[in-house]
Amino acid sequence: MNKRSIILLTHEYPPKRGGAGTYCEELVHACGELAIPIEAWVPEYAKASNLKNPKVLALPIKGTQDWRCSFKSIRQTAKRLNAQEEQVVLHLAEPGSLRAYVRFGWMIRKTPKLIITIHGTELIRFCRNPLGKFLFRRLLQKAQKIHVLSAFNKNALLELFPELDEKVLLFPGAPARRLLGRKNVPLSTDEKIKVLCVGRIHPRKGQDRLLEAISSLPKKLSTKVECIFVGPIVNEKFSDKLRKMAGNAHCPVSFLGDLGDNDLRIVYESSDLFVMPSMERARSVEGFGFVYLEANSHGIPVIAHRTGGVEDAVVDGKTGFLINPEEPESLRECLIRLIEDDALRKEMGEEGIKWACSHSWDEVAAQLYSKV
Repeated sequence: MNKRSIILLTHEYPPKRGGAGTYCEELVHACGELAIPIEAWVPEYAKASNLKNPKVLALPIKGTQDWRCSFKSIRQTAKRLNAQEEQVVLHLAEPGSLRAYVRFGWMIRKTPKLIITIHGTELIRFCRNPLGKFLFRRLLQKAQKIHVLSAFNKNALLELFPELDEKVLLFPGAPARRLLGRKNVPLSTDEKIKVLCVGRIHPRKGQDRLLEAISSLPKKLSTKVECIFVGPIVNEKFSDKLRKMAGNAHCPVSFLGDLGDNDLRIVYESSDLFVMPSMERARSVEGFGFVYLEANSHGIPVIAHRTGGVEDAVVDGKTGFLINPEEPESLRECLIRLIEDDALRKEMGEEGIKWACSHSWDEVAAQLYSKV
């Protein structure tokens, strides 16, 4: 291994879909483009999809945040790092690996230089009791750099640990490269306005809020709309609730499940409007929202709740609308406005393409891994 090689440790990685996994996989790819030496140490389930990628090493872990997985993850990491002769940089890139290091980092005798990424939820879950907050602070103080993706995360982090200010780097991510909009894609000839929501089926993603708004549309607009949900079911009870609500929507509603990248890209290309009204929960928050940029890259305007780090992903009034989650009527009004106004959808879609293209994973990797 070369000097100052980077080890990115993660408990989430494709093919599992999620913002943290996208973040990790895109950084590894960007480092390849920039000739930055890096290895990703990932869960066992990612092995089959990455057999031909020498930069990806599968550890015998399931990729959860339970104590058993944390122990196995750090034991494997310690075994490999303790055997290294050269100094390495260890990037704890998502909540699972970060929690594992908080619990068992003492097992690593050769303390590496640390980079830590905060996605948002960690600031809620890791600080629920004084001991957890103490251990989390102690680890953050050891880091060379702390990366946050949104101003919301930066402010929340510094409110808890103001002494970390000089270590914190704020720069957003970018759309997943496999889901970027393509040029010269034929426009859909479907007369219906397709309203798309992409996210795991869970109350935090706010799919019920979207269905409530769709169901309250005037009848003349309901006949012009089709609603499409894409994402894995992680909450069966909530999924059942959504399917019952779909029966009152007065328009076609589809649940397509968890799609592969190619199929998801096709769905993006055939959609006219993207809505994911995320809700802040007691133990979870939307730290940024890569899906908004993915939708924008296809020229699709977005509607989102002004919550968590979403404000850094959506430019209110230009690439879409940000609305107050406490004002459900606003979601209905924005839907009506964008369904009725073809010109506004086109204008916001064009701004969205510019906005999405202004984000680059190469820039993130270059800034994150320079001077470490």
